[in-house]
Amino acid sequence: MTALGRGAEAQKFNQRNRETQPVPPAFKPLWQQFEKIFKDAVKDYYGAKDTLYKNRSRMRQFIIFCVKEFKIRNLRNISDKHISAYVDYRRQVGRTEKVIKNDLSAIRMFHRFIPNARYRISGNEKFKLQSTPDGRLDRAWDDREYQEMVDRAREYGRSDVEMLIKLARNSGLRIHECLRISKKMAEQFIDKGVITIKGKGGRIRDVPLRDEARTVLQLAVERVEKNNDKLFVPRGKRTDLVKDSIENFIRDHRDKCTVLNSKGNDVKITFHGLRHAYAREEYIKRLESGIPEGKAQREVALLLGHGRPRVVKIYLGTLGIKQT
Repeated sequence: MTALGRGAEAQKFNQRNRETQPVPPAFKPLWQQFEKIFKDAVKDYYGAKDTLYKNRSRMRQFIIFCVKEFKIRNLRNISDKHISAYVDYRRQVGRTEKVIKNDLSAIRMFHRFIPNARYRISGNEKFKLQSTPDGRLDRAWDDREYQEMVDRAREYGRSDVEMLIKLARNSGLRIHECLRISKKMAEQFIDKGVITIKGKGGRIRDVPLRDEARTVLQLAVERVEKNNDKLFVPRGKRTDLVKDSIENFIRDHRDKCTVLNSKGNDVKITFHGLRHAYAREEYIKRLESGIPEGKAQREVALLLGHGRPRVVKIYLGTLGIKQT
């Protein structure tokens, strides 16, 4: 199945918006410009396909608005004034701040692919977006949950699950970032002692290589023949199916591993929670070494590949409640 055919949920999302959004005549040439940009984005995007296509639909709504209100003819002219007006419009029609933030995230995602864009897009502060619930639940794996899931992976002969859990726990990488690592990349990481990875928004970050992560990479490298082969995606297998297999294993076994007393009944461990555990550990380590809270948040934000330190509070869970 091609990328264009994937994501039933995203297709439904796109269809709903086509039906509710009348298209002005001047929209067509702008959409043709966007389709070229979209093709470049598809090549460079390693996240969930559903997110990609939902953002495509959000961008479609924004372009229609710009055509109607500003008669814009070239996407390279998009600027803060267009986005500010769109934010006001979305509020007027009753959209929540969270929905509007998703709109802006989509615009920023594709804006970086616009050739010779004339303007930079400002952060959310510029558009006076109000705060939304930040998810400060305890999503981080504790040591017992981590060890029990590792043991369960060994018991079921899932060395791939075991290695990926260890790698994510000791590097803070997202699952798709882990799955992108090739033998050649891993050897460079081991040689330099640093994981250099491209994350969301095309941000490239350096993550110091912990000993346990180094051991995982060394073991994985030995199992792969060619330099361009992926460490955790067997040749001929689709990455999305490997991702699903890893996440399904955790989902199927987490009830026997999750420590409910510390998390509450509504929170169950996920692969992404390993990233939370890593962030929390790095943050605490900095506080204990005497680094001020604000600087600690900024440093951890860089490790996670986030442009805004405040996002780190989500990863800190209850540790972030007192942070400003």
